[in-house]
Amino acid sequence: ACRSFRLSSPMISLMTLLRWHACWHPKRVALVCDGSTYSYGELYDKARQMASLLYAEHGVRPGMRVCILCRNHLTAVLLLVASSRLGADVRFLNTDMPAEKLQSLMHCSLLVYDEEVKTRCLPEVLPCKAISAEALSLQLQARNQSRVSLPYVCRVSSISVLTGGSSGKYKEASRSTGVWQFLSPFWALLHDVGIHRHSSVLIALPCYHGFGLATLIVSLLLGKKTCLLRHFDTMQVLDAIEQHRIEVLPVVPAMLSRIWQTKDAAMKMSSARCIISGGDRLERSVVDATLQNVGPILYNMYGTSEAGFMMLAKPEDLSLHADDVTLGKPICGVRCEVRDVDADNVGTLWVRSAWAATGQKHRWQNTGDRVFRNEQGYFFHRGRADRIVVCGGENVSLDGVEQAICTHHAVADAWVSTAEDARFGQVLVAQVERKVAGQELTEETLLSWLKPRLSRAEMPHRITFGKIDLLSTGKRQISH
Repeated sequence: ACRSFRLSSPMISLMTLLRWHACWHPKRVALVCDGSTYSYGELYDKARQMASLLYAEHGVRPGMRVCILCRNHLTAVLLLVASSRLGADVRFLNTDMPAEKLQSLMHCSLLVYDEEVKTRCLPEVLPCKAISAEALSLQLQARNQSRVSLPYVCRVSSISVLTGGSSGKYKEASRSTGVWQFLSPFWALLHDVGIHRHSSVLIALPCYHGFGLATLIVSLLLGKKTCLLRHFDTMQVLDAIEQHRIEVLPVVPAMLSRIWQTKDAAMKMSSARCIISGGDRLERSVVDATLQNVGPILYNMYGTSEAGFMMLAKPEDLSLHADDVTLGKPICGVRCEVRDVDADNVGTLWVRSAWAATGQKHRWQNTGDRVFRNEQGYFFHRGRADRIVVCGGENVSLDGVEQAICTHHAVADAWVSTAEDARFGQVLVAQVERKVAGQELTEETLLSWLKPRLSRAEMPHRITFGKIDLLSTGKRQISH
């Protein structure tokens, strides 16, 4: 059966890929999570059992939707693969989202949720059939290898994540699970990053984050050993990297920054051969810390959930531009334009690609990011268009003010927002996290340090100090 197996169908699903790896190297480690290890043979067998369970016990059929409100664990992976086999669509829901926002997003045939998020995320009355991941796992064990005959499915299912969480206006970015549409960005990872040369990947980003989900799919596609963590905890990440000799680490910049602020991080990261940063702007201090601790292995990847992976800066690109952090250049198959350019040659980035979300393929999309393109064709991030505010009659970039504050040697992170003021209308306020708790950095000394570095309109009117926690996606969560 293995010798006659082919990957020639244009409708190759995730289950098909898993079957291929299970056929040719069944004992290779596929997944490490929650203290357990699963080979590709075991993972494929469990995914088949999950598909049978969903079909026979929960009535999942082609065209139906399965919503997953789960952290990173085995059941979430099995649901993703099994749903693709049944031709059912999958929607990943954000486990950091409160119940009032989630309620309108749960229209589906089956909702699977983690017990730990039930109280915080779920409304009292659910609009659909629902079961906890823990209960579903017990049902899977109780089936004791029994399977039902699954029908042939000619429908290619879709996977979607929700975008726009920062603004609170959520949109759905959906893509087909057929692997062929991912070939161009996948080729860039092979050609420019050389990800195929590495054997192990650690994913601390949640699957409901587009970057985390894409990394999981690429890892399965390449037959890698994939370690999953339910939460991002700096010490947990470093211990997992050291224990499993992790070579590839996809992160968002805030996570990487926290790693380098941790004692003995360089020693624990000694096995790392490729760090891929994405999902947010990358600061020069983080680039320099990475180079100093583990060498030139950092890649800056730029993309959006709607448009997909678009640009890549290799380690030599990051070293070439020592005063700024470049987004790199567009990968093959992506077209970029900078529109509405101002006097500083900064404008809004518009992109077009063949692997954009459903309904957006080959269409120009406004990314909402302000960028600058130099004469050599490299792009540089200049903040979000929706984070430009008017203070004192001048346009001010909140991202730019945050960057200036973070260059202070005693600052670990900063968050800048606006507040109403009786005299000035709208002013800037900042929350700052010190690198060392209790360190003598006061509002007065920081404001004095910022004066020659910021314009009058950019100066915060108030600075408070406190912990800036990270959500699962690496975005900041302010502690009041």
